[in-house]
Amino acid sequence: MRKRITYIISATLLLLLLPGCWNRRELNTMAIVEAIGVDRTEDGQIDVSLQILKPSAIKSSTSEKASGSKSIWVVTSKGETVFDAIRNASLQTDRKAYFSHNTVYVFSEELARNGISAELDLFSRDSEFRKTTYVFITRKKAEDIIRSDYEQEKIPAQAIEKLAKVTYAASKEPKVQLIDLLKNFASKTNDSIVPGIDIIQTDNKNPNEESLKLDGTAILKRDRMVGWFNAQETRGVLWVLGKVKSGIIDITTPGDESKKSGIEIIRANSNVVPELVDGNLKMTINVHMDGNLGEEMGSSDLVKPESFDELEKRLDTVIEEEINSAISKAQDWNVDIFQFGPDVHRKYPQEWPELEKNWPEEFRKIQVNIVVDAKLHWSGYLKKPVQPTT
Repeated sequence: MRKRITYIISATLLLLLLPGCWNRRELNTMAIVEAIGVDRTEDGQIDVSLQILKPSAIKSSTSEKASGSKSIWVVTSKGETVFDAIRNASLQTDRKAYFSHNTVYVFSEELARNGISAELDLFSRDSEFRKTTYVFITRKKAEDIIRSDYEQEKIPAQAIEKLAKVTYAASKEPKVQLIDLLKNFASKTNDSIVPGIDIIQTDNKNPNEESLKLDGTAILKRDRMVGWFNAQETRGVLWVLGKVKSGIIDITTPGDESKKSGIEIIRANSNVVPELVDGNLKMTINVHMDGNLGEEMGSSDLVKPESFDELEKRLDTVIEEEINSAISKAQDWNVDIFQFGPDVHRKYPQEWPELEKNWPEEFRKIQVNIVVDAKLHWSGYLKKPVQPTT
């Protein structure tokens, strides 16, 4: 009996020590933020745009156009700091902003060219902001992106998040999260790439019909943007980083040079081998790609060993050109977006401290050798291209 009473008293005391729900927040008291845009005003203040979820509109079975009600509400506020601007948003909404569901950060190019590390401080410091949130830079104002609509999704932020996740399909845009930028900022040598996002007009007859599109890649030297890479240059970077997962490579068709053939990338991998010879750094970039003949616009019979060999040679050339264009531009801008620094550090730990002291100059002088091995395995269900019988 005494043991039972002792157990009951002990259990009661333990229950009293449990915190319970002392810091709970009910859903109807929160403004759930799905995306954040950050601009800088002409007078130097921070302009923050919050894309806030409207649950009442989300649960509606009717479309936005039919009901006349949007699924999100955008609040824009200003402040001396990002934190100040976010808190000032509470002057416009009766609910306190909640950021744990935020999936997107958008920064304007104008702000990024002056550095974004200060604007990222709050998002890195506060536990309510996720470090896996996707980051974008826009040529327009970030507020314009946050306010834009998207035809396939009720919540535009979810569309932007999915655009980031599906970049592997073309491998012409990087997928970058906040944690990736923070890791590069923590390195003394790594620079960064960030996908660009823009608004495009989808209907020539209706200028108000707009949508979002990933467009270009912003190049950051430390935390300051220095310029843009196009799709081919971006894929050149991704080849080196081993982040090409899929996509299409268009090459001229052997035997019908005026036509193109589309090669589907099935898988790819790469490795970077540094060499230090007489105090000079050399990097050998080995790229292997497996692909299939996905499409032929010409009339040549390509399903022959000699034709496949020629296609593979042309693939090697195209991939090498993409990598060369990226490296040439990066060395001109003096940005190590390929993470060559860590590769050299791993192989030459004794020599690295001296190389690190003057890494920008060392990076600019690196001699790069590119070795590409492209292999084709399949041509689909056709041996010859589709042609009408004559």
